[in-house]
Amino acid sequence: MPFDLVDTNTRAAPRTLNSQVAAIPVRWTDEASAEILMITSRGSGRWTVPKGWPLTDSAATDCAAREAYEEGGVLGRVEPYSLGSFEYWKKDKTGRLFFQVTAYVLHVDRVLSEWPERDQRKRAWFTPEVAATLTGNSQLKALIQQAANVRAMARTGLN
Repeated sequence: MPFDLVDTNTRAAPRTLNSQVAAIPVRWTDEASAEILMITSRGSGRWTVPKGWPLTDSAATDCAAREAYEEGGVLGRVEPYSLGSFEYWKKDKTGRLFFQVTAYVLHVDRVLSEWPERDQRKRAWFTPEVAATLTGNSQLKALIQQAANVRAMARTGLN
């Protein structure tokens, strides 16, 4: 099974310098091909997936969905289990910070024309192969490739 077994009712970890959640938004074309939504970071403009700080009073899946909405302008259903995690470094005024990000697949139902960070980021849909290449992070690359193989339970008739 490609998922980490994580209780779906688990609350997000308390905010620490190294704990974030991410959504890997996936949509399906009429030809049944997966597309991955990528966004640019505000600082460097690098392509990545929506990610951010967890809220201690919310489930991790809800936090991932919130990031997808705020940063990428998409709504959908989040898979109940983590796909895995990836790590990255970020520079700030005090130096370099290390992050570990738990990622969830989000099956996109709606793409919005207005969303909170629309003026701060670019967004685009890519094939899984192109999205994986654009990220520049080998761990996230592997997760993107796995996400493209995860079908929504509702889509396959499993409830």
